[in-house]
Amino acid sequence: MRRKKTETDEPLKDEKQPTEGEKIEIKIDSSESGDEQPADDKTESEKDTSAQEDTTLPKSETKAEEPPESESERYMRLAAEFDNYKKRTAREFGDMIKSSNFRLLKAMIDILDNFERALDGDTESIDLKAYRQGVELIYNQFTDLLKRENVTTIEALGQSFNPNFHEAMLQQQSDEYDEGMVCGELQKGYKIGDKVLRHARVIVSSGAKKTDDEKTTPE
Repeated sequence: MRRKKTETDEPLKDEKQPTEGEKIEIKIDSSESGDEQPADDKTESEKDTSAQEDTTLPKSETKAEEPPESESERYMRLAAEFDNYKKRTAREFGDMIKSSNFRLLKAMIDILDNFERALDGDTESIDLKAYRQGVELIYNQFTDLLKRENVTTIEALGQSFNPNFHEAMLQQQSDEYDEGMVCGELQKGYKIGDKVLRHARVIVSSGAKKTDDEKTTPE
């Protein structure tokens, strides 16, 4: 049996069929699709950026909110810093002195041991010459220690009297040394570098001894 043709089966004569090479333009109503968002709405990243800009203040504005330091506060702060500096340097200097004293005293103990060995010897059968040589060895050991510590003797005999290094104990006539020269040394002086440890105790010359003719003045 043949199916009867209905009106729906017949092609629409009014519709224009696209020809080859022509493009078909399809317009989609955005209101029907529901995918397009309003232009005024912002994306989530833009919202986060704007919120961060609103809550975060520039560093310059944050610093400007801090009250400026007054002159009295600045003075008190500098005074406290200087006081801490003095305490720190004094502590460091004290530690340095203790360390140097420890090293020096340890070296002196070795010399003290040699003196004790010399004193513990048999005095009845002692050889004076050998004993003297032993004492000289101890003396040289001690002077070497002073040299290592930059300790030197102060030159006095034959030098012009200098109150910075010499201490005048008396004054006497001398034919060998001119007036104002050191003609005798009672006790050696020592210095470490340019700093005097002990002044040399000296005798200062008052010049050559005057004869009887020089003592009498012409009339």
